[in-house]
Amino acid sequence: MTRPSQRLAATLLPMACLLIAAGCSGEATSSTATDKQGKHGAAAPVAIGTNVGLIPPAVSLQTLKGDTLALSSLKGKVVLVNFWATWCGPCLMEMPSMQRLYQTFRNDDFEILAISGDFEGASVVKPYVDRLRLSFPILLDPQLEVNDLFKVTGIPTSILIDRDGIITHKFFGAMDWDSPASQRPITQMLRAHAS
Repeated sequence: MTRPSQRLAATLLPMACLLIAAGCSGEATSSTATDKQGKHGAAAPVAIGTNVGLIPPAVSLQTLKGDTLALSSLKGKVVLVNFWATWCGPCLMEMPSMQRLYQTFRNDDFEILAISGDFEGASVVKPYVDRLRLSFPILLDPQLEVNDLFKVTGIPTSILIDRDGIITHKFFGAMDWDSPASQRPITQMLRAHAS
């Protein structure tokens, strides 16, 4: 390698490492995809996918009450989609604060969809939900079709979707939904619409 090439490689390698590290962090991620403009100042179309900045795939699942609920029916609301299971210890730790989050914002165009990945379905989910007195919609995904579609590799995993139906954040692991830091992206989206 010549000296100019070596200098260029020495300059670019640390930058590439920083970019890779930033993309692989386990923290919540956010996007400004809704700010992107296409030609002539029109909003650029948003692709469908499961990453931040994309519109999630169209999914509908049976609720614990026996109805069918489509994610697309909630457009116009801020939606927190949570992937969990009854056998998951961190999910159990997270659920009480998620219920309080729901109670706080449920009248402000906010919705939680908790997607259970329990193979046994309602027979194990209903007693769990009753014991914790959860009042947000519980959806059943016993074949893990939606879990697989969203590429969920560990639970709990939560995805925050804005009023335009775009994924803005992903949260990995149990969250303390009582904390101001966890609530901040939700309150910002709800306030933005109110002003």
